[in-house]
Amino acid sequence: MTIKVCALGDFFLAPELFQKRVINFCGNGIDLTVHKMSPGPMISGEYGDTIREYSGKEEEVIELAREANAILIHIAPISRRVINALPNLKFIGVGRGGPVNVDQAAAIERNIFLANAPGRNAGAVAEFTVGAIISTSRKIAMGTQEMRANEWSRSHYHYENTGLELSEMIIGLIGYANIGKIVGRLLSAFGAKVIFFDPYQELTQEDKKLGIMKVDLDELCRSSDTISFHTRLTNDTENMCDDSFLSKLKPNCLLINTARGELINQRSLLKYLKLGSVGGVFLDTFNPEPPMINDPLIHHPKVFSTPHIAGASKTSAHVAVDAISKALAGWIHDNK
Repeated sequence: MTIKVCALGDFFLAPELFQKRVINFCGNGIDLTVHKMSPGPMISGEYGDTIREYSGKEEEVIELAREANAILIHIAPISRRVINALPNLKFIGVGRGGPVNVDQAAAIERNIFLANAPGRNAGAVAEFTVGAIISTSRKIAMGTQEMRANEWSRSHYHYENTGLELSEMIIGLIGYANIGKIVGRLLSAFGAKVIFFDPYQELTQEDKKLGIMKVDLDELCRSSDTISFHTRLTNDTENMCDDSFLSKLKPNCLLINTARGELINQRSLLKYLKLGSVGGVFLDTFNPEPPMINDPLIHHPKVFSTPHIAGASKTSAHVAVDAISKALAGWIHDNK
């Protein structure tokens, strides 16, 4: 039987990527159709929702994939309704780290194989994080804003306004899995002292050679000049950056969040920014997304923000499509 594969590309995982890369892994023996989903708003949802962080209409997915045995997607909604409407579906490939836009319980009930692309944007997020640390500590974004306002400020040359170089920083990483490890190695190359907190990760021999240390959360808060979040969102980590956390920070500590907006209690952060104890913040993620236009955090002079783009690189798109194409090839082989 020829496997019918439906690939639903979008603005990031472009259709042309599927056209070439799926065939590279699966060969010409499949019946591949590639479509581009109609653009639509991103539905963020909330932690715990059956599906979240999706874009597009269920009806369009059902219409395009009606005959498919396998479907390859990025952020299309694969709800229980969609799964029930696709009787031939046996494989779902999601080109992102977590398949949060798929009703996983419904897929399991149908014995549908679910593949995703863990770590697809690890390199992109890690590089972005290092850039965010340098931009925040050395006032690059602030200087850009001032130049656009025709301000030629020399106050950044005042000692009290300048930042440390990476080689003189202690940088604390909360979460030390895929992305955290890459960030640690990149920062070590700059001469930074890297410490991390992660109850599920231990030091490797490479970590020890680089001088990276594992510490408890209290020590990380007390010691770090900069703290960067790389942990997963769970019941234990939701709102972990709260009053108690922020009260333990080193004066003028910088905070970087390229992970999940829900990790930070935004009211607590705003409170400590107003107190002047937090030196600066770089946020790429928010709760909710997008933030309200009058959100005081994004308008605070010590907060620099981007619209959840840390994982956006051409390379991460290539890695994502390759990962699910390889998984599909393996599934086809195992089910001949």
